[in-house]
Amino acid sequence: MRIVLSILTLAGSANAFSVAPQVSAEIQNLSAANNHQLSSLERSISNANSNVNHQIIENTSSASLTQGIREFLVPPAYAADAKPKPPTESEIKLLRDALSAIYGERNPEKAVELLTKAISAWERQAPDEKAALTRVRADCYMEMLDADAALADYTITVDYLSGPGGDLADPSELPAARLGRARALRSISKVRSLSESQVKMEAQDYQVSLRLSARDDWDTDEENEQDGASRNPYAAWEWGMAQRGAGDYKKAAETHTLAALNFKDIGDKARAVISMLDAGIDLAATDDIDEAKKVLESAIKSTTTVEGRDVELLQRVIAKEGEARIALASVLWDSNAGQKGDAEAQLGEACARLDQLRADADAREQAAEKARIKSGAGPAIKFSKLQFTIDDAVGPECSC
Repeated sequence: MRIVLSILTLAGSANAFSVAPQVSAEIQNLSAANNHQLSSLERSISNANSNVNHQIIENTSSASLTQGIREFLVPPAYAADAKPKPPTESEIKLLRDALSAIYGERNPEKAVELLTKAISAWERQAPDEKAALTRVRADCYMEMLDADAALADYTITVDYLSGPGGDLADPSELPAARLGRARALRSISKVRSLSESQVKMEAQDYQVSLRLSARDDWDTDEENEQDGASRNPYAAWEWGMAQRGAGDYKKAAETHTLAALNFKDIGDKARAVISMLDAGIDLAATDDIDEAKKVLESAIKSTTTVEGRDVELLQRVIAKEGEARIALASVLWDSNAGQKGDAEAQLGEACARLDQLRADADAREQAAEKARIKSGAGPAIKFSKLQFTIDDAVGPECSC
């Protein structure tokens, strides 16, 4: 309201400055003999000049007020261009120790403690620098299996990079932060349900991360996403799972198919087959029964071509095959072609394959335990990790 009053005062002052010239011109045209009128006009001049002086004082005061308001609302140019005070030697050492703890010692707990101090010391620095530190701390939280803390830090990082000064960051920072946040959300979804907004955020983060990871600037977002997926088919598979979680089954099928093609391009047959099996499972949840049946039957048939020495990976292929057979059974059961017998056959085959998988896994574990005891070695150490990648898919524990 005070700003409005100042504007009105300035407008009134502009009109006051035109009073004295008009009065002086009128005096020059009067007869010298008309003393009464002259005296009257002289009094008018005196009053007008008095008003002018009063208005000038008001105008000067208003101008000062307006200038103060402008400086408050719009800081001087030098304030925006002012560079923050550079970090001290002790602050630089603190940062080096923090990075050494995570990348050298592989000690995320120690790194988080040091990074927290470094982030506090770096508070006066540019947003892109603070974003980098916060993103690294989020990575540490992921290593510590604290997905909630990681989610908070990744969100702060994205906010820094999306705000003023964030464009000065390394181009890889924003896609890394978006991918990290998506994986934190996917990890959380394994232990509790996400909110509707979080489900959407997860899928969008994967999409934007892949789009920003493209090696070339393509004409469309879709082309950039495809290019990004070729660089990271693991993230593409995860994006498909996020789309499935959001109920977008057709898009999920398309994304899992894209992941399968990219895994195949790098010679990863096992994960390519898993991705195509997932594409079929996605389609089984849509109205396109014919396409679901076609994709599922083809993907299930391709499992026999998977070979390798990675036993756990092969077990995940068989487990996913069982899941796909169950999905195919549901499609055949609901079809109008009277294929209930085929559906029961697929379900029976799925259960038999999964039971065989479980028995084989148990036998391997017992053999390994006997060999360990015979050699005198200590118990095998099992490392815990957050569950979000294609390699975290259900294995021998899967059953009918």
